[in-house]
Amino acid sequence: MRAQVIRRAKEGLLEDEDLQHLVLERLDEDPAFWTGTGKNRLEIAVEVSDGHVVLKGTVRTALDKRRADLLARPLGASTVDNRLVVSDQRPKAKRIA
Repeated sequence: MRAQVIRRAKEGLLEDEDLQHLVLERLDEDPAFWTGTGKNRLEIAVEVSDGHVVLKGTVRTALDKRRADLLARPLGASTVDNRLVVSDQRPKAKRIA
């Protein structure tokens, strides 16, 4: 069943909701997006509109950001807008003395 869904995705035949579900499933299955304890997945939101995928959230490394992008692209997405933020690149809050 899953092979059929991936085949349909590559042919551009998936509805937005199905594409969103497939991208989320692939991210959930990838151990790179789990925390060190293996209990919690990093929070990555996937939005799909007319085949355009938007990734939002925070990842640990630039490699994780690129990996998420690569996982979403071959699934039939027209484009992938990767808005993921690398945790060590987040702007630091200014301290008010």
